[in-house]
Amino acid sequence: MTLLRSIAICLLMPIAVVAQQDWDKLDVIGGSNPTLRYGFYTETNGRVQMGRYYFIDDGEDLRVTLAPYGRTPVVLPVRSINRSNGELVLGWDGRPGRTCVLERQSHHLFLGNCNEALLVLPISIRVANERDVEWMGTHFPVSSEDIAILEEAKRILLEQSQRNREGDRNCDDDLANSNFSVFCALYFASVDVTGVYRHRRPAMQTVRKEAARRYPGEYPHILRDVNNRADISDSDLIEVLDSVRAQLLSELNPQHRRQ
Repeated sequence: MTLLRSIAICLLMPIAVVAQQDWDKLDVIGGSNPTLRYGFYTETNGRVQMGRYYFIDDGEDLRVTLAPYGRTPVVLPVRSINRSNGELVLGWDGRPGRTCVLERQSHHLFLGNCNEALLVLPISIRVANERDVEWMGTHFPVSSEDIAILEEAKRILLEQSQRNREGDRNCDDDLANSNFSVFCALYFASVDVTGVYRHRRPAMQTVRKEAARRYPGEYPHILRDVNNRADISDSDLIEVLDSVRAQLLSELNPQHRRQ
């Protein structure tokens, strides 16, 4: 067992399963609505990232799609699935030399490696658990990193002539075109500052709350939908970031609040 795999197992094993579903019943579903799973995957630079996996059965074949936060979804073609021993073999669209072999550890967890040339890249797919809540930053206290993320996101937005008003929360094209939505500015700012994107850390959640306060409405994805509104200017969104920065500074430094 490689050191990287040993580290990954420590990171990936579930702490407290929230939904006690059975993989035998949920790993293949019918219809167009996918079954959502969480887990992790490893980039070629060794960085472990949170993944969301959608399992879809259209009646002809099983499909698995990896949909990381902020990134373009990737289809993982199912090369084989052995229901007796739980082995799942996946490919990776765009990387023909990569094969992922996962073994079912329990009714709630597939764990294995993606192999590509000499690289061994740990991967897991599982029912959501408390590790996901922790990984997303839900319980993080406000820190200086949140302030730096807001400042970097503001810089990204100010350096372009106008924001991407057709945001879809897939940020690869924003980066390619150097034209960022507010969500993608925050996404890349998070990665630049901390090395990883955490979907519900204080900076992200407080921006969502401030946007909802200023622009009430029904939004499936508030940062995307507020960003795409034609009646909201770039300067309006900069004001949201500035307001959130002031709020978090006050929480981080009570003395700042009294000034």
